[in-house]
Amino acid sequence: MHRRTIEIEVHQADDLLIARARLRDTRPWHPDPARVLLHDMQLALHVRAADLTIVAVESGMNAFPHTECPLIRPSFDRLVGLSVRRGFTRALRETVSGVHGCSHLHELARAAGPAIIQATLSASDARRRGLTPGAEPPDAPASTEAQTADTQTADAQTTDAQTTVAQPPEAQTADRAGGSGPVVSGRQAAALTGTCHIWAPDGIATRKLAAGWRPGFDPYPAPPLTAYEPT
Repeated sequence: MHRRTIEIEVHQADDLLIARARLRDTRPWHPDPARVLLHDMQLALHVRAADLTIVAVESGMNAFPHTECPLIRPSFDRLVGLSVRRGFTRALRETVSGVHGCSHLHELARAAGPAIIQATLSASDARRRGLTPGAEPPDAPASTEAQTADTQTADAQTTDAQTTVAQPPEAQTADRAGGSGPVVSGRQAAALTGTCHIWAPDGIATRKLAAGWRPGFDPYPAPPLTAYEPT
């Protein structure tokens, strides 16, 4: 019914350990190819090898449910200065969890921490065997600029979606399949509330639902809030 894959690779560049993580959520059964891929998100943590402190963060969103999702990316810059040693998971909760972050980028950061610790152990083992650890994987971006370009492309697409006047939800009624009942039940909405900045109480998703957004029928990603609450 649902497939989630998380891939993390850690390599060494000079005095840094760089963890590149990617999360993809898919619904392989969906008849609409445009709705098979739900989430495709990336996070890179640049960590100082000497003390395992994060010195830079990169993030990207290639597939996401709401036009506003990428707006939270700058918040993950707050990870700079955190250590991935003991206490990292708690620090993540205090910094970029819930309505202060994105649950998917948070999950990537949480998973990348232990991977970086494992990388330090792998490096020690390789050196003990007389090997040179930490080479950039062959299929990794040639530089951080390559990933930045992908991120800028996603940002440009997001900006275009936000500045384009979307078709009002009521005008899409004729294109929707199914009845007129709610697509997201009260119980489902309650379970999602507070999980990310989109689902903040009285936030973007809640307001879209109140204004007529129908997940599964309206475009994906969902148009910006202004399409549902015209000024």
